Amino acid sequence: MKIIRNYILKDFFILFFFSLLLLSLVMLVGNLMKLSDMVIRQGVDIIDAFKIFLFFVPYLLGFTIPLSFLLAILLVMGRLIVDNEIIAMRVAGISLIKILNLFLIIGVAFSLFLFLLNDRIIPNAHYKYRSQLKNIYFENVSAIIEPGVFLENFENHILYVSDKDGNKLKNVFIYEVNDKEGVTKVTFAKRGEFVVEDEILKIKLEDGFRDETNTGEKQEMYRLNFKVFFTDIPIKEQEEVEISKKPKDMTIRELLKKISHLKEMGIDLSRNETPVELISEFHKRISFSFSIITFIILGFGTSLVVKHRERTINFWIAILAAGIYYLLFVAGEALIEYNFIIPSLGMWLPNIIIGCVGLYFIIKKCA
Repeated sequence: MKIIRNYILKDFFILFFFSLLLLSLVMLVGNLMKLSDMVIRQGVDIIDAFKIFLFFVPYLLGFTIPLSFLLAILLVMGRLIVDNEIIAMRVAGISLIKILNLFLIIGVAFSLFLFLLNDRIIPNAHYKYRSQLKNIYFENVSAIIEPGVFLENFENHILYVSDKDGNKLKNVFIYEVNDKEGVTKVTFAKRGEFVVEDEILKIKLEDGFRDETNTGEKQEMYRLNFKVFFTDIPIKEQEEVEISKKPKDMTIRELLKKISHLKEMGIDLSRNETPVELISEFHKRISFSFSIITFIILGFGTSLVVKHRERTINFWIAILAAGIYYLLFVAGEALIEYNFIIPSLGMWLPNIIIGCVGLYFIIKKCA
């Protein structure tokens, strides 16, 4: 068994690292084109562009490592099956389950590595990537406003927008807070436009409401519905402004701390009108780290059904499977956004569905 194990592992790791190199290079080409455009057309310093490139690499590996595992499994198993080596192993008493367990052990080790990558390295690199871009293009205060971020760069205000196009905003949330009472006013609008004048963010809001808490003993909430509403938000001095972290920039500990902090301030993350990106990102980070296990099960089961050693065919099978997997992630995020399912289920949906397909193939062939 030891000789066979080493034989399989040697073949697997050669194909894995070759696939990792190839896929990473392919995905880097498009980004290198963008960076060259920044240097040539926009006059960005080549050192700054190189820093952006380095910060992007860990984020890229988070995608290419699981995909390389899937492709390597398909290629190794395809060759073993077509060359009838699997039959010889089964005659020698080595079952398919033992071979699968060998891959799963490797998968667990790489999943733990991917978890550390997703939890520590990628968020930090992604934050530095955004900070570097922000330093390059930070020509006006309006650059502070970013979609999907709880912005605390304003005096006694927290601002959140789901989308931004120029100076036009969508799904705008403005929380007015103070140290003693927490959130005292909540303003929501479907649309908004802003301008910056004398370190004041002037926002025109359309189609929304404004909730205000009575500071008296009854603590009653009053709601004002409006078609058009104007509000001014003081901006801190530019020297004090820091790039706010998006959920993708946070470690798991920071995500949990942020969720707890928002709840303490009276911002209920479970309500329909409040974004759940923080909770979704928490579950997505863990789920995606163990996508390697899912791809091992899928790749192993698919190879038993397809039985093909041709690298081109296996490559496109891997690309198709990965495409479906990431589309399921997008579908899960959409279902979460419209409150059809809870974030924990939505972010684990791809692993559940793809894993079940792979298990079905394995059980069917091993029965």
